Amino acid sequence: MTTVFVIQNQHGHYLNKQLEWVDGHDKRTLYRTVHRDEAINAVFEQSSKNIELRAHPLECETDESAQPKVEAGPAIMSQQDDFLGEEQQVTQSETDEAQLETGSDVSIEMGTKNIST
Repeated sequence: MTTVFVIQNQHGHYLNKQLEWVDGHDKRTLYRTVHRDEAINAVFEQSSKNIELRAHPLECETDESAQPKVEAGPAIMSQQDDFLGEEQQVTQSETDEAQLETGSDVSIEMGTKNIST
């Protein structure tokens, strides 16, 4: 067994070969290198694209099939799905309240979207 470096962020997600953040369930797709300096360069490149990123190279052993032994991180939710989910909840509760107060249909504008009921 050898040692490799993978990149892990502050949420417990791993960088894959396509330079996207994944949960690490499929270890075959993870970015890895045997050189620590290459891993540090990858962290620097990712951090320059996203200043809020807190990533670090993680040294780990490989298993018998040469895949890194890492613990899978939490599932990744799309930021857009998360945002839309919150918006829909707020919009629905505001719509319900407005209908109770006026007894009629209302139109609520949120950000750049106009949501009518």
